Amino acid sequence: MILRTLPFFAFTLPLLGEFTYVDATLDNTTLAGEELTLEPPANYDTESNSNDDLWSLRIVSGFEGGGTFFESDTGSSAGDSENTADLITSITIPTAGTYQIVAIFNPSSNRDIAARIGSSPTQDDVFDDSNFLRVDRDGAPEIIFDSSYTNGRGSNAGAADLGTVTTTTDNEVIQIHINGLASTEANDSERTRYDGIGFGLVVPDVPEEPVFPPGATTHRDVFIIAGQSNADGRGLNSELVGDFDSFTAQQPEVIIHYSNPAYGDTLDDPADDPLYQNWSFVRPGFSIAPGSNGSLPRGTFGVEIGAGIELAQHFPNPAFIKVTRGGTRLTRETEDWHPPIPVEDEGPLYTELISSVQQALQELTDAGDTYTLHAIFWHQGESDGSNSGINEYPQTIQDFITCVRRDLGHPNLRFVIGELSAERQDENIRGIQWDVSRIIRNANFVPSLNFLTYDGTHFNADSMLRFGVRVGEMLRGQERTLSFEEPAFTLTDFTPIPVDPTPDPAPPRLPAIATLDRQFDFTADNDFEVVASTDSGEYIGGQAVGNLTLAGPLAGEVESILPLSAARSMQAEFLPAESDSTLLVAGWAEDSNDDERFDASETGLGMGLNSDGVFFLRVGTNLFPSSLGYQADDWYQLTTSWTEPDLLGMRQIELRVRNLTNATDLNNGAPLISINTAISPPALWNGIGLLVDRGLLDSIGVEERGFSGWMENRFPDLVGGPEGDDDGDGIANAFEYVLGLDPTQSDSSTDAPFPSLEDDFFTLSYPEIRRAEDVLVEVESSTDLVIWEPVPGEFLEDSINFSADVTEEPRLFFRPSLTIEE
Repeated sequence: MILRTLPFFAFTLPLLGEFTYVDATLDNTTLAGEELTLEPPANYDTESNSNDDLWSLRIVSGFEGGGTFFESDTGSSAGDSENTADLITSITIPTAGTYQIVAIFNPSSNRDIAARIGSSPTQDDVFDDSNFLRVDRDGAPEIIFDSSYTNGRGSNAGAADLGTVTTTTDNEVIQIHINGLASTEANDSERTRYDGIGFGLVVPDVPEEPVFPPGATTHRDVFIIAGQSNADGRGLNSELVGDFDSFTAQQPEVIIHYSNPAYGDTLDDPADDPLYQNWSFVRPGFSIAPGSNGSLPRGTFGVEIGAGIELAQHFPNPAFIKVTRGGTRLTRETEDWHPPIPVEDEGPLYTELISSVQQALQELTDAGDTYTLHAIFWHQGESDGSNSGINEYPQTIQDFITCVRRDLGHPNLRFVIGELSAERQDENIRGIQWDVSRIIRNANFVPSLNFLTYDGTHFNADSMLRFGVRVGEMLRGQERTLSFEEPAFTLTDFTPIPVDPTPDPAPPRLPAIATLDRQFDFTADNDFEVVASTDSGEYIGGQAVGNLTLAGPLAGEVESILPLSAARSMQAEFLPAESDSTLLVAGWAEDSNDDERFDASETGLGMGLNSDGVFFLRVGTNLFPSSLGYQADDWYQLTTSWTEPDLLGMRQIELRVRNLTNATDLNNGAPLISINTAISPPALWNGIGLLVDRGLLDSIGVEERGFSGWMENRFPDLVGGPEGDDDGDGIANAFEYVLGLDPTQSDSSTDAPFPSLEDDFFTLSYPEIRRAEDVLVEVESSTDLVIWEPVPGEFLEDSINFSADVTEEPRLFFRPSLTIEE
């Protein structure tokens, strides 16, 4: 079972973290630099418009040493002219770091405030009863008010989120400008009542280490993030408190290159902000929420936080190139992301994506680093889901994938599509996203069910963190494991239990009737139960699926745990609920009855538990039971391994079992079953088939991915390594791996990439690559064998073709290359 780095917390977080409150007083607040006096103006209560450039400080009972600033105007016309000078409150930040700043005001009827850090606010900076953050001093955690707030007006107070400010020294003073700009609504008599400033630590100041240390050379594993607001990220940094406070820190092993035209267009020179379009360490704040001010980092974050943590466990130096902008569309009705197909023009954001990725990669090369570009994560569609462009969306997103792969020179670049929030009920767009991920080669889908938003569209901080972890799992290519730990289910009356390795007492399992929605091609005809478990032993936390009663068996199939051609083992986790439980996980062979469904007779090779209370192997209709039985309500991990077929087509097949509840290997680790028999080739299996009756299953997987796993398990005597040619057929071992060939037996030259010349175009065509998600294929050309240029490639249905125009070239050399991901 896979234990998550990120706990499975409940979904109830306050809007704000712990903010320190500074009351606005005559000692720290001026009127445009001029000293304020305590006495209110004589005309304050009698004239509303003739003298509207006035403020007064009112002492309110219970606010010792402080009070509330009132702006004098009570105009009732939309856009009523305001001449009020700025109130300027100066606050001292005790220690260096990045801080979220809020202005506390009364947002009730006929109240608003315009505020900004460090400069005069404009009409765009008005906060009223529609866009403030609620402050409740009875909530926890909340703004920590000083003694001037002892009577508490928490239920009447609101916070205007002014964004972040970064201080570089201790006791640095910042200024916040407050104004009484008129309401934009007719017949409103808006008047500002301003109380003070709150500041909360977002990112502690960490001395910047150089991203590219002098003289050092690093290999970077690069991943692209692109799309609209949920790709940009709207998780609030201020919610990264308590259990989440560790996520506010820099991730020194992960770097990011961020582009967002909504921000870049405001800069005279991108160099004005050292964190913009420059490689920097990942931390919260690389996203631009509407209305936020200041330089990077800002007050919101995206999937890079959770994904960075996940990827850093598997790659030594992950790197993100992030190109995002909220509120944008893919289809051609607007000038945003649309690709240069079917006509040769493109949206400015498409241009930004390609140019920013190329710039960022060039900067890595200029710094002396090397890199592997693995995948792109695309999260977009909210703006296309409610207009006529939705009819164009299915074809446009396929054209977009084709163009991105072509223009980046990576024709088999993995394309990971993030599902829109299920709370939006955009079934059309969500369905399109799912369908495209199934149609396009080397594309994946990241479900979003069970992730919550704060506004019906944008994931909250908790969900954004966990969505990022799920994105990271998919970006690193976890296609050979199906886990129900983070389920993509619709749940009824089901509350996840936080992961706790030592619960005392252990919480009960919580069954719930559930419906599967787009979990990696998994389907089931009957209702089944989702069970949260915090059992002892090695099975701690997470969820599993199946049936604990006689309600009916769970039956389904998983086609995405592919390719299986290199698989030498299969593993699954089972819990029998009764002594006669039956569970089967099988390599699904041919669909013999043409019903497009798995049944037991179509088993290529399977393993499980039967109603006689013992473990078994199954090949087709043949059952091979063991002499050892199972204990109901104990979790078991079953592992089946098999060898290459001998000359007679026979394979040695073994089943081993571990009790995860008692943390012991059955039969002292020796096989429970060992047979010598023929099975259909795993390369021909359709996927994994499932049958569960009165029991649960969890993580299902096949052999570890990658060249080294393929070599160690299938060909342990291979001595040449990836560049060698052990069988002497002219095809390097790495290409044998890619093409699904045997590196110990000479293969036909027709199995290798083949060249052709037609109409002055040279084409190098690769046959269908069975491990396209593991391998980056590239071809380069040269006229002098010194300078090499990439050759454009295209991912077709049954091949990858690289083509170059040789009309004007007296001679041209070509060389293919492979990067195998491990």
